[in-house]
Amino acid sequence: ADVGGLAWATLAAQYVSAAVFFRVLTSRRMLPLTWGDWRLPSGAEMRQICSISGMLLLGSLCRMGVYTMMTMTALKIGSLTMAAHQVALQIFWTLTYFVDPLFVAATSFIARDHGRRPERVRRMAWLLLRLSVGVGAFIALVCYLVPTYAAGTFTTDATLATMIGSIAPLMGTAQLVSAVVLVAEGVLIGCGDLRYLLNVHCVNFFALGALLWWVRHSGLGLHGIWIAVLANQLLRLTQHAAHVWRGGGPDLLGRATKAAAGDGG
Repeated sequence: ADVGGLAWATLAAQYVSAAVFFRVLTSRRMLPLTWGDWRLPSGAEMRQICSISGMLLLGSLCRMGVYTMMTMTALKIGSLTMAAHQVALQIFWTLTYFVDPLFVAATSFIARDHGRRPERVRRMAWLLLRLSVGVGAFIALVCYLVPTYAAGTFTTDATLATMIGSIAPLMGTAQLVSAVVLVAEGVLIGCGDLRYLLNVHCVNFFALGALLWWVRHSGLGLHGIWIAVLANQLLRLTQHAAHVWRGGGPDLLGRATKAAAGDGG
């Protein structure tokens, strides 16, 4: 009955959220006010929507599929490992929401100026990345302190609390890297690098699947799973850095500005 109540509460929250968003968008004239003003998108509009949303959807499925494989690995190792992993993952994901405003700012502000104001895009991207390091450092500290000193808030089982606390350093480090990665991906989405992100997430899905298979059979347990969490974030950060170095995304290194100055001289 408790599980059923939680499910109904979650369902109700989703519908209330949808109604509030609809109300806000209509009040701002971003959606039609009357039924007669609504229309189906044209074929060209549908192709454009599907080309963008399709890549984002597939990338999200691969990205979330990695976390699903982590949960499956924990379940196959044992119920205690599964319980500890779920508590740790909920702490991790809850703190990730603190980075969401920077991610949204990246996707909107970068997209607004990309292709028209490269210098402004470069400055905005650097600002957002620096802010992501600051916010990431803060939530990383919280992500370390909560499992270390407040694991008993989530469970009365002393063994389970000890297991959660033992992976606190991995959780905190992964949280810091995750903050930078999330904002970096927001910047890349704003620059229109959707195909690149799709390729990265698809490749990482299979790479992390192989790593988690090894974790399961090597006996590393909960620590191995959270090494995989950290490896996932570090791999994405390295890939994005290499992509920008090769000329993708925003011109963070100011190469275009230097080239223009050289031509002018």
